[in-house]
Amino acid sequence: MIRNYENLNRFLTNESPYYTSSKRTFGDIFPSAEDFEAEYKASGCYDPDNAITKIKLLYYLLCAERAYDTPASYSEDVFKYGVFSTIFMYGPAWETKLKAQHKIRELLENEDELLLGSEQIHNHSYNPSSPPATNAYEALKTIDDQTAQRWKKSKLEGYAQLLAVLRNDVSKEFLDKFDKLFDKVPMICAPRFETTPEEQEILKS
Repeated sequence: MIRNYENLNRFLTNESPYYTSSKRTFGDIFPSAEDFEAEYKASGCYDPDNAITKIKLLYYLLCAERAYDTPASYSEDVFKYGVFSTIFMYGPAWETKLKAQHKIRELLENEDELLLGSEQIHNHSYNPSSPPATNAYEALKTIDDQTAQRWKKSKLEGYAQLLAVLRNDVSKEFLDKFDKLFDKVPMICAPRFETTPEEQEILKS
């Protein structure tokens, strides 16, 4: 019983490598957006041809969710490799989706474009003055007959299609990729376990 008590005392102090307060949080490892960006660009996972430009925005998004969370790894270097490799794998797609969502939202400012439907044009030229190129999409210069169809959406259909492709979880989907890098159990900073002089004598016996 006393031996278990001694192990518990040692576990709750800095003598144990598992003492929770010995692991720094995300905010401790990356204290500022500038530090985060500098380490990202200096890492082996940084590739200028596959890099993201919104690195400071990503830092603040991660801080909002993970500032006080501790890495799952006891090696901060391994943790950093995990963060930067995740950015390399999923970051560029995240930025592209952000740009696409911005373009989709802009359709709200142009209702004519929002309600515009598809268009089909069928041209027939039985004796064209010059043969059309195989990649030509313009109408032929000489046309014997033509049929064209153009559709226009109703407002309800146009807005319904816009809402169907408009997403509000583009960043959340990306941030979830970092979950595996952090402890699943919240950090509990246990205080040093103090013993009375009488207890110390018992532990020494």
